[in-house]
Amino acid sequence: MWRETLYPNLTPGAAAMLRGLSNREADGVEEIRFYLGRPAELTIRGKNVDRPLVLDGAGMDELVAALCGYARYAYEREMAMGYIPLEGGHRAGVCGRQTVDESGNVHMSGVTSVCLRIARPMPGTSAEIRCHLFGDGRARRVLVIGPPGCGKTTVLRDAAVYLSDEAGLHVAVADERDELFPAGWTGDRGRRIDVMSGMNKARIMALMLRTMAPQAIVTDEIGRPEDAGAILNIARCGVGLLASAHGDGIGDLQRPMLRAMHEARVFERYIVMEGRGRFRIYDGNGCELCGRMQSVKIIG
Repeated sequence: MWRETLYPNLTPGAAAMLRGLSNREADGVEEIRFYLGRPAELTIRGKNVDRPLVLDGAGMDELVAALCGYARYAYEREMAMGYIPLEGGHRAGVCGRQTVDESGNVHMSGVTSVCLRIARPMPGTSAEIRCHLFGDGRARRVLVIGPPGCGKTTVLRDAAVYLSDEAGLHVAVADERDELFPAGWTGDRGRRIDVMSGMNKARIMALMLRTMAPQAIVTDEIGRPEDAGAILNIARCGVGLLASAHGDGIGDLQRPMLRAMHEARVFERYIVMEGRGRFRIYDGNGCELCGRMQSVKIIG
């Protein structure tokens, strides 16, 4: 299914490479990488596999144009930030030369590599942590920590849907890079979810806190000082929060930005991902919790 959503945004050569995969291979694809002057590569169930597709400069330009729906000008801002959002929640990371014009605007030119990260709907991936999303009859403030590629975004997306559809909460999603819920998303799942994108997540969180009366806010990949400021304000307002951050374990709470929030006891639970479907749970003091609790259903 994921291949069909990507085909309209690929060149004939790139699409043919995907059509040549068996169903078993396609089911395991996690990333697709295209390089200037080097073979393309697939990551299948964690293993990197070369493919016989080598792009020259014209071929790379054509691929980028196709990924942008042949309207590259419409994606200048996103490309300057190193990515192109795609239908279906997929995302293309792009690398090349960054230039600054006379007005101070940043532009990406001379793309040398593209990394397509495949998004798949995986209902139930947050099931093991749902009992930790609530306390005292409200949504808790929870931080998910894990390395890139471990499935943090997939878990957050499923948890947001759970908070909306089963817990009955109004959920505001600050989706800076169109990764959690793609632009224009109106899915059947998550009927109480409001999504805002197109600007930095700190500003989105502040806007949605003031205008959408959320009971929980969800955002991905916090890490900048302004993110911490927005999150501290959410905590002061007593609103639930589900966020993620890159890290290898609970020791990453000593990083300056995370340490400031930890010392302020902003988060009531820390969920460390040790691989897809494997979690370690810590309380707001950083002490590991054992055992399982009952999931909470707030809808009357």
